[in-house]
Amino acid sequence: MNRAAQKKKGFDMDFEHMASEIGIDREDFIELAEMLVDVSNNDMAQFEQAAAQGDLKKAAMAAHSIKGAAANLGFMEIAKAAETLEKSAKAEDTSEFEEKSGFIKDQLDIINKALAGYS
Repeated sequence: MNRAAQKKKGFDMDFEHMASEIGIDREDFIELAEMLVDVSNNDMAQFEQAAAQGDLKKAAMAAHSIKGAAANLGFMEIAKAAETLEKSAKAEDTSEFEEKSGFIKDQLDIINKALAGYS
């Protein structure tokens, strides 16, 4: 899918600009973003499993991992949602888990679809 098709489908991300914001080239950024998606999807699965088992300390650790990885690459909306999950887990408040987890998974899917246009 080329950039025009991505933009039309709502998956357009300016990886060139995002890369320059953190001082790396686009190819390195894309590689890191691919790793972010893979690792964060695994972390989300760990978060959900830990939360379902009542292990909120483990859930907080998984959310913390997502927060840091997303923030390092400039995906601040994901980082903020993960921070909310982390703080909520530490406070033993599960009221925002479903909404924030869904948001993060949706955003990771959008990034993954945008990355598909660069491979």
